[in-house]
Amino acid sequence: MNWLAILCAGVAFWVLGFVWYTLLFGKMWAAELQKYRGERAAPPGGGMAGKLVITFIADLVMATGVAYLLRRAPVTDMTHALKMAAYVAIGFPIMALTIAKVWEDKPTMVWLIDASYYFLGIVMAAAILVCWG
Repeated sequence: MNWLAILCAGVAFWVLGFVWYTLLFGKMWAAELQKYRGERAAPPGGGMAGKLVITFIADLVMATGVAYLLRRAPVTDMTHALKMAAYVAIGFPIMALTIAKVWEDKPTMVWLIDASYYFLGIVMAAAILVCWG
């Protein structure tokens, strides 16, 4: 596998998360979570730096998984890579988010923002990986 391409796809996924959850949908996402959580402003856990590091590692793992699937398929053209990425995104993280939404009764808007982020991120990672060849 091309580890430099995987690193670039992971970084792109991570940057997408920054843009998605700050510039594009950050206020809306935070407001919906605030309504859901009530008075508790933030989930329990470590500080922001730790969360960013863990998110980066998770993005690298997802990019590695997409690279592995593209290689095993084998997918070499953009059309098939994007289709496979869409199926992977819908079949795994989006369905996991859907199950969590149902059981945790999170707001639909939070689900929509999160699901669309994973969909776009996985499709973007696949596009980077297949272009890198």
